[in-house]
Amino acid sequence: MGPVRVLVHLNNLALGGAQLNAVDIAHALRERGHDPVLFAQGVAGPAPLVEIAAGHGLDVVVAGGPDTPHAEVRRRLGRLAAEHGSQLMHAWEVRAARNSYFGPGRYGRLPVVTTFYGIRMLRGLPRHQPLVLGLGALLGDGRAFGHRDVSLIEPPVNTATDAPGLVDGAAFRREHGILEDELLLVIVTRLVPALEKDAGAELTVDAVRALDDPRVRLVVVGAGPSLERLRARAAAANEALGRAAVLVPGQSADPRPAYEAADIVLGMGGSALRGLSFGKPVVVHGAAGYTAVHEPGPLVEPHASRCMYGLGDGTRAPGALAEQLRGLLDGPDRRAELGAWGRDWVVGRFSLESVTTAFEELYARVLARPAGALGWWKDLEQMTRFEFAKPAGLRLLRR
Repeated sequence: MGPVRVLVHLNNLALGGAQLNAVDIAHALRERGHDPVLFAQGVAGPAPLVEIAAGHGLDVVVAGGPDTPHAEVRRRLGRLAAEHGSQLMHAWEVRAARNSYFGPGRYGRLPVVTTFYGIRMLRGLPRHQPLVLGLGALLGDGRAFGHRDVSLIEPPVNTATDAPGLVDGAAFRREHGILEDELLLVIVTRLVPALEKDAGAELTVDAVRALDDPRVRLVVVGAGPSLERLRARAAAANEALGRAAVLVPGQSADPRPAYEAADIVLGMGGSALRGLSFGKPVVVHGAAGYTAVHEPGPLVEPHASRCMYGLGDGTRAPGALAEQLRGLLDGPDRRAELGAWGRDWVVGRFSLESVTTAFEELYARVLARPAGALGWWKDLEQMTRFEFAKPAGLRLLRR
């Protein structure tokens, strides 16, 4: 396969899993001789993803701000495709897919590949363009929704840079006043209601409070609309325990030292996979109060097929999580065994190298047989309905 000029449309500029995946894959493609350029719509606040991409030697073209009209964003996207000489577009998530469809991909002029790494299948994506899903559990839904070309490429982990011993975890512990003999729980997440990410952090705060173990500290690294609510919950737990058991310092552009410093990592999605890549035991979060230790046995494939996510029974009581943590906190040998097993599991299944190869093969196939104008026209009625008719109907209902 020769070099490919690929225009990568990021979903947004937040430090979320899909965005970081897109940057990592683009970097790996560039290292293999391809020519990726990244595009995203601007945000109201800081955009640390731009700095992360620049650190990889990648260009990110930012179009306007969060309120820039879609038509203008698509015009700028089309201009970038022409200037770059893009041979193919890679759209990440729903909004990027629609911008690509109505923008440079209009009438099938430029082939488009869409990656969707969500946990629930959504309608309103082009059905006659290649669709990449990150969860094996969604393949059936993708086909049931009418997608003609569905592939599974699980989210990557850069196991070369997310690896034990490469960053200074001791410095992170010193920065936050974590003593060497204390046991550190770490969550790295976006504090948002989506996927109940904030609920998982809140449940962990409650579990630390229920444990009431003077050895245990929890640090939650992340930001978002739920940040202040979580900080209030942490303050209440600290007051009840009479010590600074829970810290919520905010977002970090490079959270690797937090993973390295941890004795146990909790989280979901890419964050849980990164914890495993650092050789740490991981407790998986999910919806409706779900928590489970990721360990050899019957939960391995369900976790993998949902990208380290689970569905609970809605009880949301901290007792079950507290017991899961107690089993790890009181078992240093078990922590070490799970950490070593988890590292090997991630390297074998989710490495960035194997995922990049899978995308290269998909690009080659798409360029050899693009969907063209016919595929674009077949999607027009559905895409028009979701882009224009459905939002207009919702606005009328709210009046």
